[in-house]
Amino acid sequence: MNERIKKVVKPAAIVLAIGFSYLLLHIFFGFSIPCPVHLTTGLYCPGCGVSRMFFSIFKLDFISAFKYNPVIFCALPVFSAMFIYHNYRYLRFGKKGLSNWENILLYIFIGILVVFGVLRNIFPIG
Repeated sequence: MNERIKKVVKPAAIVLAIGFSYLLLHIFFGFSIPCPVHLTTGLYCPGCGVSRMFFSIFKLDFISAFKYNPVIFCALPVFSAMFIYHNYRYLRFGKKGLSNWENILLYIFIGILVVFGVLRNIFPIG
């Protein structure tokens, strides 16, 4: 079980450290990574606004966070719960991989992101 804990905690700690470093760079220096899709094509990808969404969530400004990327904002609690469940199942029972319902949920979400990516360029908001 200790080996499984290391396999879960290490990548999570790395992702959190990178995210926290990015947040600090943004707060102190105004640094943010522009979307390469928007820079090259002028179109908004389904992920455009995610950084601003997370910065707004950090400030507890949930209305602005929703406006920056409503699809990912709404999916965040679902996928956070799924992440916790997946890691709990791995730590407790040693089961790797996604279950059938997790796979179905991911495919549905990918479909929603594709539709959102198209619609946000046809009907731009703000």
